[in-house]
Order: sequence, then C-alpha cells, then structure tokens
Amino acid sequence: MMRIMGAIVSAALVATPASAACWEAEEYEAARMRDLQTVLMVSALKCGRSIPEMPAAYNRWVGRAKDKLLEGEKKLLAHFVREGDKARYDKFTTALANRYSEYAEHASFCARAKALLEADERHNGVLAEVALLINSRPNGVEEVCAVKRPVSQIVVSPFDPIPEQGPIPEQGAAPEAPAADAATPAGTGEQPPR
Repeated sequence: MMRIMGAIVSAALVATPASAACWEAEEYEAARMRDLQTVLMVSALKCGRSIPEMPAAYNRWVGRAKDKLLEGEKKLLAHFVREGDKARYDKFTTALANRYSEYAEHASFCARAKALLEADERHNGVLAEVALLINSRPNGVEEVCAVKRPVSQIVVSPFDPIPEQGPIPEQGAAPEAPAADAATPAGTGEQPPR
C-alpha cells in the first residue's frame, strides 16, 4: 500500500510542470504543437482497445505533421536550454502526458480524439494549423514574453489622434502667413525684438 501511495505522490509531483520564465512566440507555438501531439498520442495508447484503428490513425497523423513536430521539438528544447535547465524539458513533456492520461478516463475522450484524427485526415493536416490558432494556453506555459519590436517596426494605430495642423493650402496657393505673435502690439505692425 505504501508503494502505491508513493507512486501516486510521485506522479502528482511530476504532473505539475515546472514554471519557466516567459515563452517567446515560436516557443509558445511549439508548446501548442507538443500539447496537441501529446493528447493524440495518449489517445492512441489509451483508446486502442475500444477503438482499434486509433494507433494507426495517430501514426498517419504523425506522418502528416512530422516536419512541424520536429521543428517544434527543437524550439521547445531551446526554450528550456535558454532558461538554463534542459532537464525541465523531460518534466514538461511528462507532465503533459500525465495530464492527458487523466483525461483519457472520461467517456468522451476517445470519441473526441477519434473525431480530431478523422478531421485531420479528411482535410490533409488541418490540426497542425488549428493547434496554432487555439486561444488556450498549453499546459505548463505560464507567461508569454512581450513582443519586442525595433523602433522601425512600431506601427502607429490609425485610430491614434492626428496631430493638429493648419488648413491644407489649395494647390498653387501661397501658404498662409503664421498667426500674429501675442507679443506683437495690436495694430502697430511692429515686429517684436529678436
């Protein structure tokens, strides 16, 4: 009994991903892709008995998404190397698998995973694109870094107020003389001293 309790406690500790500093945009996209890959992998393993075609459907999906998965894994690993703790990569991926293994116990999990894989097959790889559009934060991603742009790339919103300028002169007309300075005595035509 104590061994079982110890295993449960150990699994619970691993299931909570270690927090990292902020995630750059590419790392965040890679985490979304890994999140999707993990849920589908767990579904292939957990649902294979009740839906025998799941492992083969998952393998076909990996074939379609292979390039994005490999590229994403490099970026994901780079995140943890950048943070100075490559070992946290393993903790992160294990925590994802543990989380989805718990979800796999729900009755609708296998049916949903099957529907996702079928949709991806019908639409030739749509899930990899959908994973990047989903508006939810992948498990284990706490904070996304602020986008850093060089000053030359900062775009002023068209809704910002336009600086006030005088009326635009008609084409060919001479520009209007500047308004009289408050220091000029009225009606004297004298210019203030410079």
